[in-house]
Amino acid sequence: MTTADHDVLGFWGRVDAWLTAHSRQRSARPMSDAARLDAFEADLGLPLPADLRAWWLLPGVSAECWIPDGFAPASLDEALETYEIWLLVAEQEGESFDENGRPEPRYLREFMPIALSPGGDGLIVDLRPGGTCGSVYRWDHETWILDAPRWGSVASMLQDIAHALEVGALTAV
Repeated sequence: MTTADHDVLGFWGRVDAWLTAHSRQRSARPMSDAARLDAFEADLGLPLPADLRAWWLLPGVSAECWIPDGFAPASLDEALETYEIWLLVAEQEGESFDENGRPEPRYLREFMPIALSPGGDGLIVDLRPGGTCGSVYRWDHETWILDAPRWGSVASMLQDIAHALEVGALTAV
């Protein structure tokens, strides 16, 4: 077990304990298939961050909206389907430029959704090589604007959520 696996498992354990104590019956997202993750990684041609892989392989993750701003963890099938749809929309939109001649934002193949809101927005992990690789962003499906990362990694997202739940700073589930 890697440090990332241990961190993700530990932070999820804290979130899960809080959710179990404070909510009624919950549905869980299906556990992901490691071979499917391997295939996605091979197709992308980039390695997945260790904590992202650990996130997908967690068993029993609540499929309810427990991530801030009403996000629910997506199953790997939902994430890959959303990924394909958002890539198709970006391709169909074609390139466009703002008033200064800069390319407008588009969904990139190096963005992987991990959670979705009922309104169609998502939390995505940036898989592009560089300083933001592994960071979690909010993806607005209408504006396509990628602001500053909400979290530096999936593990830090889980850690922050666990802490917020435990101290009562986040109570809506």
